[in-house]
Amino acid sequence: MVELAAKFTRDFEASFGYPPGDNCVVRANSNVRRDLIDCLIEAGVGGDLISFFSCVGSVSLPDLDNGLFVHSAEDLLDGVRGEQPVRITGALEDDVTVFGSDGGGALFALNAAQDRVYRLSGGALVGATYDVNSSGIQVMANDLWGFLEYLLSELSRAVSVD
Repeated sequence: MVELAAKFTRDFEASFGYPPGDNCVVRANSNVRRDLIDCLIEAGVGGDLISFFSCVGSVSLPDLDNGLFVHSAEDLLDGVRGEQPVRITGALEDDVTVFGSDGGGALFALNAAQDRVYRLSGGALVGATYDVNSSGIQVMANDLWGFLEYLLSELSRAVSVD
């Protein structure tokens, strides 16, 4: 994905006629990563997100579709500490960890069972709860790795179109 993001950025202006944003995959900084991972674990984040953030700092693809982002571990930690919803109500009831977003204001969230990645849009944030009807929730993948495969396929498609 690192190489595809670089190729996408390199070829972007020739294809679209204007300069690209900062499309990149940032590798984790091992010097500060262990303390941050420990903080994530203490905050209740586990499983696949811990594995992911042990290797990757963030993903920023502002020019892919309307923008696709996997936030940094620091942003994820701020989110679980109150800056993002941790519960969905309305169309369904589930505990979630928001880990990304798109350029249109939607959030990407992994559920507590780690068997669904949701795209949340058009809901209302009430405290730490995101109240959303069925039109505002979409299952993007069956797990975090499936979502990352989706990002990879979208980036591959964009590079092959260029």
